[in-house]
Amino acid sequence: MSKLMNRTSTATVDAKIATSANSTYCGGGGSIPDGVASFQDEIVVTENIAISNVTVTLKNLEHTWVGDLIAQLRHLESGVVVDLFRRPGQPQFSTSGYSNDLNGDYSFNDNYSHSFDSVAASHAVIPSGNYCATQALSVFEGRSSAGTWQLIINDCSAGDSGSLESWTLNLE
Repeated sequence: MSKLMNRTSTATVDAKIATSANSTYCGGGGSIPDGVASFQDEIVVTENIAISNVTVTLKNLEHTWVGDLIAQLRHLESGVVVDLFRRPGQPQFSTSGYSNDLNGDYSFNDNYSHSFDSVAASHAVIPSGNYCATQALSVFEGRSSAGTWQLIINDCSAGDSGSLESWTLNLE
């Protein structure tokens, strides 16, 4: 039976950095449980704007064996779920994916040109940076920003664990 770790954050005036063109919301962090378990955190957005661009940043993400992980962004009200990355290296490299490590800050946006999977294949420790998500974040374009946004990081195999310091959701 799988374990579920759930930590909920609510974006408030103090947790939001707003500009005229976009808003950045800050979420929490915690442990990524080992083996068939997940980390979840939520940000509640009260602003109702039409989305034109989405960026998700995972701050100080640490985990051994990136091939274990699936990271997703979900908007609960619309039911839309996007894979930021999904078990890099699996199945084309091996059934376990790449054994490379995460240790840094990773931002995902459709306008970024680096493929997370390609970089994961060629670095023992995947460098911090800007990456294109596995699935297009543009699926959120035109939708309302209001609602609950959830970050989910699933660890699909036992033997390796990790943590996330925090995450941000930037909506334009």
